[in-house]
Amino acid sequence: MGKNRNYREAGDSVILYPENYINDIEGEKLEDMCDIFLARGFKKIIIDFSETDLINSIGVSIMIGIIEKIKDKKGLILFSGLKKVNHDIFSIVGLTKHIPVFSTEKEALDVVSCEDRLPM
Repeated sequence: MGKNRNYREAGDSVILYPENYINDIEGEKLEDMCDIFLARGFKKIIIDFSETDLINSIGVSIMIGIIEKIKDKKGLILFSGLKKVNHDIFSIVGLTKHIPVFSTEKEALDVVSCEDRLPM
């Protein structure tokens, strides 16, 4: 079959592709995937929301937990492909102030691949 559509590894980064509606069940699946990749040593996680139509309030709260876990592990999290409605939701709750958001997965990957050369 080839690549798993739920995620793709790219060097020391992983791109996760959540389902079209992030609620408690899908949010927990996404959180479990993040935990697995963090345990495997991945520190750069891109969540590509291009197939996600809606993120409900429980999904947002799970996303906040995911962000905290990744930051606690000194990791880097980026979002890409947010539809306007989801970008607006993330903006209202303040997530876009703390998480870099990119239009495409490629833009996010370009940034994480250069991140080691950026001054901290």
